[in-house]
Amino acid sequence: MLRPRRTLLLALCGLAALPALAGAHPAVGIADNSWQLFGDPRFLALGITDVRDDVPWNVLSQRTARRRLASWLAAAQAAGMTPLITFDHDNGDVRTQEHLPSVRQFSRAFRQFRALYPWVTEFETWDEANFYLEGTSTHPGRAARFYEVLRSDCPTCTILAPDLLDVPRSEGYPFTSWARRFIRLVHRQPPIWGINNYVGANRLQTSTTEGLLHAVTGDIWFTETGGIVSRHNSSKVGFPQNPKHAAKVDRFILTKLANLSPRIKRIYLYDWNVSRGSNWDSALISWNGQPRPGYDVLANTLDSWGIAPRCTVSSVPPPCARSRNLPASLLAGL
Repeated sequence: MLRPRRTLLLALCGLAALPALAGAHPAVGIADNSWQLFGDPRFLALGITDVRDDVPWNVLSQRTARRRLASWLAAAQAAGMTPLITFDHDNGDVRTQEHLPSVRQFSRAFRQFRALYPWVTEFETWDEANFYLEGTSTHPGRAARFYEVLRSDCPTCTILAPDLLDVPRSEGYPFTSWARRFIRLVHRQPPIWGINNYVGANRLQTSTTEGLLHAVTGDIWFTETGGIVSRHNSSKVGFPQNPKHAAKVDRFILTKLANLSPRIKRIYLYDWNVSRGSNWDSALISWNGQPRPGYDVLANTLDSWGIAPRCTVSSVPPPCARSRNLPASLLAGL
C-alpha cells in the first residue's frame, strides 16, 4: 500500500503530464447544428467537449432559428460543452447571401446575443467569407468592421477572424489573398483564423492548409472539415465520394494536416449525422443510425492520443470492443 505522501506525489506527477499530452495534438470538436448530438452516447463516449454551431447573424430575430439555437445551446451547456458560434448570412435564398448587415445592425444583434447567452464566449466573425455567394467575398472591409465590433463589444471573448473556404478562384476570392487584404484592413494579425479546408483535405493535399499557414501568423482552427460521403450540386470536385474514402480523409486530417504546424489548435469535424437524401453528407453516423468508418477513425485516433473513450457510456467505439477482447472476426466488422 502506498504511503499518503508518495500517493500525492504520484498524483501530482500524473497531473503535470496531462497538459503535455493534451497539448501534443489539436483539440478535436464536432460541428453539428442538431441538439440531438448531445444525447447520443456514441458522441458522449468520445470525451469531446468542443462543439460548433453556425447561425445567421440575426438569429434572435428569426423564430425558427432562435428556437433551434436555444435548444442546441441548452443541450450543449447541460452536457458540459464549450460552444463556438459562427455568424453567417441571413437565412433565405441565394440572393440573401449577397446582402450584408450594416455594422450597427451586426453590433446590435451581437450584443443581444451576449445578453441572452453570457456564458458563450467563443465567436467566429463570418462563415466562408471568401466564397463567391457571400457578400463579404468582395467586401472584406465590412468583414473587418464586423471583426472589430466583436472584439470591442466583448473584449474578454475569444474572437476568430472570418473562416475561409479553400475553393478555386472560379468559386470565390482566393482565400490567401483575401486573408492578406483583411490583415491590411484591420492593421493587425488576428490571433486566430478559421479555415474550412474541404477541397485540400478530400484531395488528400496539404497545399491549401499550408497556404493559410504561410499567409497569416495566428493560430488556425479547422472550423469545418471532414471526409465527404456525397454532395449534390453542379460543381466538380475531383475526388471519390463514399464512406470508405471519407474515412481516409478523416484520418488524413487528424494525422497529416493536424501535424503541419503547432499553430493548428482545433479541428471541428462536420458533421455528426445526416438525413436520408441530404444534398450534403460528411457525417460520421449514417442516415440509418449506423456508425461509419470515419467514426472508427476518430475514436481510434483519440485513443492513440491518450484520450480513451468512456466505455461505460457506450461500447460502440472500437477501443471499447478491443478492451473486452472480442473475437477478431467481430472486431473486423466494427
